[in-house]
Amino acid sequence: MKNIAQRTYGTLITGMLLTSITDLPAAVVVDHFNSPVGGQGVSISNGIVGTYQDDVRTGLTVLGGSREIIFQLQSIFDAANYCSVNVNGGTSSDELSLANGSNVESQCTLVWDANSIGLNTNLSLDYAFNMLNVHNDIPVAYTISMQTFGGGISIQTVSTGTNYIGDLTFPFGGFSSGADLTDIDRISLTIDGGRSVDVSMDALITVPETGSAVLAVLGCMGLLVRRRRS
Repeated sequence: MKNIAQRTYGTLITGMLLTSITDLPAAVVVDHFNSPVGGQGVSISNGIVGTYQDDVRTGLTVLGGSREIIFQLQSIFDAANYCSVNVNGGTSSDELSLANGSNVESQCTLVWDANSIGLNTNLSLDYAFNMLNVHNDIPVAYTISMQTFGGGISIQTVSTGTNYIGDLTFPFGGFSSGADLTDIDRISLTIDGGRSVDVSMDALITVPETGSAVLAVLGCMGLLVRRRRS
Protein backbone atom coordinates (compact mmCIF):
# COMPACT_ATOMS: atom_id res chain seq x y z
CA MET A 1 0.00 0.00 0.00
CA LYS A 2 2.83 2.35 0.85
CA ASN A 3 4.44 1.89 -2.58
CA ILE A 4 1.11 2.47 -4.28
CA ALA A 5 0.59 5.66 -2.26
CA GLN A 6 4.10 6.86 -3.08
CA ARG A 7 3.55 6.23 -6.77
CA THR A 8 0.20 8.03 -6.58
CA TYR A 9 1.72 11.05 -4.82
CA GLY A 10 4.65 11.00 -7.25
CA THR A 11 2.29 11.04 -10.20
CA LEU A 12 0.29 13.90 -8.69
CA ILE A 13 3.42 15.93 -7.96
CA THR A 14 4.79 15.33 -11.46
CA GLY A 15 1.48 16.38 -12.96
CA MET A 16 1.40 19.54 -10.85
CA LEU A 17 4.96 20.40 -11.83
CA LEU A 18 4.21 19.94 -15.53
CA THR A 19 1.02 21.98 -15.24
CA SER A 20 2.83 24.77 -13.39
CA ILE A 21 5.64 24.85 -15.92
CA THR A 22 3.08 25.04 -18.72
CA ASP A 23 1.37 27.95 -16.98
CA LEU A 24 4.58 29.95 -16.52
CA PRO A 25 4.57 33.29 -18.35
CA ALA A 26 6.42 33.28 -21.65
CA ALA A 27 9.30 35.59 -22.43
CA VAL A 28 8.52 38.70 -24.43
CA VAL A 29 10.68 38.82 -27.56
CA VAL A 30 11.61 42.42 -28.24
CA ASP A 31 13.86 41.62 -31.18
CA HIS A 32 15.62 38.56 -32.61
CA PHE A 33 17.38 40.83 -35.14
CA ASN A 34 16.32 38.54 -37.99
CA SER A 35 14.33 41.05 -40.08
CA PRO A 36 13.94 42.71 -42.50
CA VAL A 37 15.14 40.46 -45.29
CA GLY A 38 18.28 42.06 -46.68
CA GLY A 39 19.01 43.87 -43.44
CA GLN A 40 18.66 47.36 -42.01
CA GLY A 41 21.48 49.67 -41.06
CA VAL A 42 23.47 52.85 -41.28
CA SER A 43 27.05 53.12 -42.59
CA ILE A 44 29.02 56.36 -42.45
CA SER A 45 32.32 57.19 -44.10
CA ASN A 46 34.24 60.44 -43.55
CA GLY A 47 31.38 61.72 -41.40
CA ILE A 48 31.15 64.71 -39.11
CA VAL A 49 29.80 64.92 -35.56
CA GLY A 50 26.04 64.68 -35.68
CA THR A 51 23.01 62.38 -35.81
CA TYR A 52 22.27 60.07 -38.71
CA GLN A 53 18.82 58.49 -38.59
CA ASP A 54 17.70 55.50 -40.60
CA ASP A 55 14.08 55.44 -41.72
CA VAL A 56 11.74 53.53 -39.44
CA ARG A 57 11.15 50.03 -40.79
CA THR A 58 7.67 48.54 -40.32
CA GLY A 59 6.17 45.10 -40.78
CA LEU A 60 9.09 43.46 -38.98
CA THR A 61 9.13 40.42 -36.69
CA VAL A 62 9.85 42.58 -33.63
CA LEU A 63 7.78 43.78 -30.69
CA GLY A 64 5.29 46.26 -32.09
CA GLY A 65 6.29 45.49 -35.67
CA SER A 66 8.64 48.45 -36.19
CA ARG A 67 12.26 49.32 -35.47
CA GLU A 68 14.06 52.64 -35.72
CA ILE A 69 17.84 53.08 -35.80
CA ILE A 70 19.41 56.35 -34.67
CA PHE A 71 23.17 56.56 -35.20
CA GLN A 72 25.20 59.42 -33.77
CA LEU A 73 28.86 60.28 -34.34
CA GLN A 74 30.04 61.63 -31.00
CA SER A 75 33.76 62.22 -31.50
CA ILE A 76 35.84 62.41 -34.68
CA PHE A 77 39.60 62.01 -34.45
CA ASP A 78 40.38 62.15 -38.16
CA ALA A 79 38.49 63.09 -41.31
CA ALA A 80 39.07 59.55 -42.61
CA ASN A 81 36.63 57.74 -40.36
CA TYR A 82 34.18 54.88 -40.72
CA CYS A 83 31.45 53.30 -38.60
CA SER A 84 28.36 51.18 -39.18
CA VAL A 85 25.44 49.50 -37.46
CA ASN A 86 23.56 46.62 -39.08
CA VAL A 87 20.61 44.40 -38.22
CA ASN A 88 20.34 41.09 -40.08
CA GLY A 89 23.01 42.26 -42.49
CA GLY A 90 26.65 43.19 -42.62
CA THR A 91 28.96 40.26 -41.95
CA SER A 92 26.30 38.11 -40.26
CA SER A 93 22.54 37.65 -40.35
CA ASP A 94 20.22 37.16 -37.35
CA GLU A 95 22.13 39.60 -35.18
CA LEU A 96 22.78 43.24 -34.35
CA SER A 97 26.32 44.40 -35.09
CA LEU A 98 28.14 47.68 -34.60
CA ALA A 99 31.66 48.51 -35.81
CA ASN A 100 33.73 51.67 -35.35
CA GLY A 101 36.95 52.54 -37.12
CA SER A 102 39.94 53.76 -35.13
CA ASN A 103 39.07 57.43 -35.71
CA VAL A 104 35.50 57.65 -34.43
CA GLU A 105 33.30 57.14 -31.37
CA SER A 106 29.59 56.53 -31.89
CA GLN A 107 26.30 56.02 -30.12
CA CYS A 108 23.66 53.74 -31.60
CA THR A 109 20.05 53.68 -30.39
CA LEU A 110 17.42 51.16 -31.47
CA VAL A 111 13.81 52.11 -30.75
CA TRP A 112 10.73 49.87 -30.60
CA ASP A 113 7.46 51.81 -30.25
CA ALA A 114 5.01 50.32 -32.79
CA ASN A 115 5.69 53.19 -35.18
CA SER A 116 4.81 55.79 -32.52
CA ILE A 117 1.42 54.19 -31.82
CA GLY A 118 2.68 52.60 -28.61
CA LEU A 119 3.48 49.01 -27.67
CA ASN A 120 0.85 48.72 -24.91
CA THR A 121 2.91 45.86 -23.48
CA ASN A 122 2.52 44.48 -19.95
CA LEU A 123 5.92 43.55 -18.47
CA SER A 124 4.74 43.36 -14.85
CA LEU A 125 5.01 39.54 -14.87
CA ASP A 126 8.63 39.66 -16.01
CA TYR A 127 11.80 39.92 -13.97
CA ALA A 128 14.35 41.45 -16.35
CA PHE A 129 15.54 42.13 -19.86
CA ASN A 130 18.13 39.74 -21.25
CA MET A 131 20.52 40.49 -24.11
CA LEU A 132 21.62 37.18 -25.61
CA ASN A 133 25.09 36.23 -26.81
CA VAL A 134 26.69 39.65 -26.49
CA HIS A 135 30.23 40.13 -27.84
CA ASN A 136 32.36 43.27 -27.49
CA ASP A 137 36.12 43.55 -27.83
CA ILE A 138 36.60 46.74 -25.77
CA PRO A 139 34.51 48.09 -22.85
CA VAL A 140 30.97 49.13 -23.81
CA ALA A 141 28.04 50.71 -21.95
CA TYR A 142 24.57 49.37 -22.82
CA THR A 143 21.48 51.36 -21.75
CA ILE A 144 17.88 50.15 -21.89
CA SER A 145 15.01 52.61 -21.49
CA MET A 146 11.31 51.88 -20.94
CA GLN A 147 8.69 54.58 -21.37
CA THR A 148 4.96 54.93 -20.79
CA PHE A 149 3.47 57.56 -23.09
CA GLY A 150 2.22 60.45 -20.96
CA GLY A 151 3.99 58.86 -18.00
CA GLY A 152 7.45 58.11 -16.73
CA ILE A 153 10.70 56.73 -18.06
CA SER A 154 12.82 54.01 -16.44
CA ILE A 155 16.49 53.59 -17.37
CA GLN A 156 19.30 51.17 -16.54
CA THR A 157 22.89 50.98 -17.82
CA VAL A 158 25.10 47.88 -17.73
CA SER A 159 28.78 48.14 -18.67
CA THR A 160 31.05 45.35 -19.86
CA GLY A 161 34.80 44.94 -19.93
CA THR A 162 37.27 43.97 -22.62
CA ASN A 163 36.51 40.86 -24.70
CA TYR A 164 33.13 40.28 -23.10
CA ILE A 165 31.20 37.22 -24.32
CA GLY A 166 27.91 36.15 -22.79
CA ASP A 167 24.40 37.24 -21.90
CA LEU A 168 23.58 40.53 -20.15
CA THR A 169 20.72 40.81 -17.67
CA PHE A 170 18.93 44.04 -16.74
CA PRO A 171 16.77 43.28 -13.65
CA PHE A 172 13.67 45.47 -13.48
CA GLY A 173 14.53 46.22 -9.85
CA GLY A 174 17.67 47.99 -11.09
CA PHE A 175 15.81 50.44 -13.33
CA SER A 176 15.14 54.00 -12.23
CA SER A 177 11.52 54.35 -11.17
CA GLY A 178 9.06 56.03 -13.50
CA ALA A 179 7.59 53.80 -16.19
CA ASP A 180 4.45 51.79 -15.56
CA LEU A 181 5.40 48.15 -16.18
CA THR A 182 1.79 47.26 -16.95
CA ASP A 183 1.76 49.62 -19.93
CA ILE A 184 5.12 49.98 -21.65
CA ASP A 185 4.77 51.89 -24.92
CA ARG A 186 8.40 52.44 -25.91
CA ILE A 187 11.61 50.46 -25.42
CA SER A 188 15.03 51.59 -26.57
CA LEU A 189 18.55 50.16 -26.45
CA THR A 190 21.57 52.48 -26.66
CA ILE A 191 25.13 51.27 -27.27
CA ASP A 192 28.03 53.63 -26.55
CA GLY A 193 30.86 52.53 -28.81
CA GLY A 194 34.46 53.64 -28.46
CA ARG A 195 37.19 53.75 -31.05
CA SER A 196 37.76 50.46 -32.92
CA VAL A 197 34.92 48.71 -31.09
CA ASP A 198 33.12 45.69 -32.49
CA VAL A 199 29.79 44.71 -30.91
CA SER A 200 27.30 41.98 -31.72
CA MET A 201 24.29 40.33 -30.05
CA ASP A 202 21.62 37.81 -31.00
CA ALA A 203 18.43 38.97 -29.27
CA LEU A 204 16.73 41.18 -26.70
CA ILE A 205 14.06 39.35 -24.68
CA THR A 206 12.48 39.48 -21.23
CA VAL A 207 12.96 37.00 -18.40
CA PRO A 208 9.62 35.85 -16.92
CA GLU A 209 9.13 36.08 -13.16
CA THR A 210 8.81 32.44 -12.06
CA GLY A 211 9.22 32.82 -8.31
CA SER A 212 5.53 32.80 -7.39
CA ALA A 213 4.81 29.76 -9.57
CA VAL A 214 7.73 27.82 -8.09
CA LEU A 215 6.62 28.67 -4.53
CA ALA A 216 3.10 27.47 -5.30
CA VAL A 217 4.43 24.14 -6.56
CA LEU A 218 6.67 23.72 -3.52
CA GLY A 219 3.75 24.50 -1.21
CA CYS A 220 1.56 21.85 -2.85
CA MET A 221 4.39 19.34 -2.68
CA GLY A 222 4.75 20.06 1.02
CA LEU A 223 1.05 19.41 1.61
CA LEU A 224 1.26 16.09 -0.22
CA VAL A 225 4.30 15.01 1.78
CA ARG A 226 2.60 15.84 5.08
CA ARG A 227 -0.53 13.92 4.06
CA ARG A 228 1.56 10.90 3.09
CA ARG A 229 3.37 10.90 6.43
CA SER A 230 0.12 11.15 8.38
